[in-house]
Parts: sequence; C-alpha cells; structure tokens
Amino acid sequence: MTPRPAEQNRSGPADAAPSTETPYAPFAHLTAPNTVLYRQVMRVFLTAKERFAVHLRPEDVHAALSPQHCPAGPDAVVKALDSLVGWGNLRADPDTSRVTAVEDFYRRRFIYQLTQAGEAVEQALSVYDEALGRRGALQAVALHDIVTHLRALLVLAAEEEPDAAKAHLALSVLTGRFEALAENARAFMGSLQRTIDLHGVEVEVFLAYKDRLIQYLERFIQDLITLGGRIALLIAELEDRDRVGLLLRLAAAREAADAAPDEADTAEAQAYERWAGRWAGLAAWFVSADGRESQARLLRGRALGAIPQLLAVVRQLNERRAGRSDRSADFRTLARWFAEAPDDDARHRLWRAAFGLYSARHFTVDADTLADRAARPVPPATPCRGRTAADQPTAAPYR
Repeated sequence: MTPRPAEQNRSGPADAAPSTETPYAPFAHLTAPNTVLYRQVMRVFLTAKERFAVHLRPEDVHAALSPQHCPAGPDAVVKALDSLVGWGNLRADPDTSRVTAVEDFYRRRFIYQLTQAGEAVEQALSVYDEALGRRGALQAVALHDIVTHLRALLVLAAEEEPDAAKAHLALSVLTGRFEALAENARAFMGSLQRTIDLHGVEVEVFLAYKDRLIQYLERFIQDLITLGGRIALLIAELEDRDRVGLLLRLAAAREAADAAPDEADTAEAQAYERWAGRWAGLAAWFVSADGRESQARLLRGRALGAIPQLLAVVRQLNERRAGRSDRSADFRTLARWFAEAPDDDARHRLWRAAFGLYSARHFTVDADTLADRAARPVPPATPCRGRTAADQPTAAPYR
C-alpha cells in the first residue's frame, strides 16, 4: 500500500511560491509575515546541522525555539515548516519510522532537513549581519606581522632550493594577515565617517570618547608612516630578480597537488594566477606606481583629514551646548519673523533691516515714464550703447 498522493507530494501552503519559479525564492521568508519565526526556525536547523543532526521533526523544532519566539502550540511551527518547504529552504520527507498501524501511515507525519539553497541563504544572511555589525579597526599590530612575514619570505627566497611547504605556509599567513588588515581598515573608515556625520551616534557618547579616538588615529598614522615604508622596501627586495615569483610558483604547485583529476591539467596555472593576484594586491596597497597612489597613502591621508573634521564637530557641538546660535538657527528665526509679520510693509522693513538691500536710487519708473515709453517705444534688441539720452527712462527722485 502506498501513501496518498496528496500526502506524498505536499508542496506547502498556497501563499508560498515554489522554489522552481525563481532562484531567489528561498529569500521570500524575509519579507513574509512572521519573518522572525522563520528566521528562528532556520537557525534551529543550522544549529542541528553543526551537531550532525540531519532531520528534525516538528516537535524537535518547537522544543529548540527560544521562549520569546516559540509559538503557543506546535501547529504554528508546522505551518512555518510548510511555508519554508514551499519556498525551497527545507525539504520534507515522509516520517515512516514511527508507523505502527495503517492509520499512522496515512497521517501527516514528516521530517525536515535543510536544502542546499536554504543553507546558502542562511550563510548569506550571516555574512550580511556580520558586515552590518562590524566597526573594523586600524590594526597597527598587523603591520608588524606583515613586516615579520616578508622578512621570512626573503630568507626563504635566498635559499638555493626553497622548501615548498614553508613557502606556501608563509604566503598563506602573510596574505591572510594582509586581507584582514585591509578589510578592517575599510570597515573602520566607514564607521569613522558615520561618526563624523553623527549618524546613529549619541552626542554625549561621541564627546566622551573623541579624545581616545583621535589618539588612536594619531598612533596608527605614525605606525603606518614608519612600517609602511619598511614594508614597501621589503616588497621591492622580493620583487627584485623575481624572487617572489619563485615562491609563488612553489605555493601554486603545492596547492595544485590536491586538485581533482579533471582539473589537474590547469590547476597549477590557475593557482599561480590566484597567488600572483594576491601578491599584486599586497604590493599595490603599500607601493605607489605609475601615477597611482598606494592604498596605504590614501588611508593615511584620510585618517589625517579625519582629525580636524572630528575637532570641527566637537567645536560645533560645544557651541550649540553653550547656547551660541549658528547660521541655520538664525535663518529659521528670521523665517518665523517673516511669517509673523502683520503686513507686507512690515515684511519689507524686516527685509531691509536683515539684509541691508534697498531699491535702486538712480531712477524710478512712474506714470510719466510709462507714457513716454508708450509714445516712443524702443525695440528690445537695442543695445544700451546705441540708445540716446532721450531714449532713457525719466529720472525721478527716490521714494
């Protein structure tokens, strides 16, 4: 006896789009109602996979949910699981392990597991959350480590037959340290600009830690000037007579040794291309060339420019806290006075008092001037230098 078709091929609720319609359907739970519950359910499956548990039953998911996000009964969990199956985040398989009678076989019993798409979505969301929460750092210690690893590479390059394992390990550690330095520097400078703009920053917190921030910038700038020049010299020594090229080829050959049989022919060339690209990125970060400033110099200039910007922000905040008015506040006050003026004459007097601008004093157009202009019209294209004295408007005293 086989299961009923309606129970065997369950595709989830009607509001859940099938995963075959679009490759991005597994992201649908982020904008659907009850998205918090969906995220918590998916985290339960990720945690279970880390513990080598592949399948989960609805009651297992319900028990693993945190109390603040756990629904009152298991029916809501089953509904959430059905929706995730329909979007392609989970896969449902009939649970026949606890069938003891024919009635149990026809009853809706399923076990669930992560799909490849669902796991990929959760990994992407983890990276997204981590990037949003990252403040970064200016890692002066990383600069010291890079100097140490470059010197180790110079020692290896000086050997007649450098050890491939040592070269591969040294290059791996060096590039890993450099990538962390560059990524943290980018994140820190982004958060520093948000601090300068006072986006999402409390004023009191900013004023309390601005001195430490400025000292932090000054210390890193000093280390970057000193160690950055030393790193540039070490890079030049390694690139002299293509010393680093030999080490890169050794690392690529060692990496290609583990390639799959269908990739063995091109693995070494591809590995060398990757290593050459990493080294080029490291060199460009510290060495200026062909009219292009190095990233280290740009970072140093940006950090130096941030110090007076921070001081300017502090000065503006102190002026506001001391009760001194700034230009924007003055204009807002003036606009309120204009709005409260009783009539246009009062507004004209306020305008002259505020800006010191008056009408032209050398002539005034009155009724006689308009009548004379109507009797003797002057073409609009007539230049001023071509007009006679009789063509000019009649002067009248200032009113």
